[in-house]
Amino acid sequence: MRIQVSAAGKWTLDTSQQVWHGEDSDTDNVMQRALFAGQQMLAIKENEGVGGFGLRYLGFQATGFLTMESAKQAAPDFARRVLIRMAEMVS
Repeated sequence: MRIQVSAAGKWTLDTSQQVWHGEDSDTDNVMQRALFAGQQMLAIKENEGVGGFGLRYLGFQATGFLTMESAKQAAPDFARRVLIRMAEMVS
């Protein structure tokens, strides 16, 4: 089997990885996004009442981070764990 990166994949994989971006007007750090392995991850402020911050990636989530920065610091490990879990789901 020969595996190649598609045109769309090339675009997302050639874009800067693990560089966080948010809205310039977002002074409350509500949401930031970055690409991990060419796929978007979100670091978001949780709903009112839940508290803290969370990560969203490929249909998985991690919650309970006290700050946006701590969520972003945990993001590489979270991405690795998600990708490993997904690989384990394939038989």
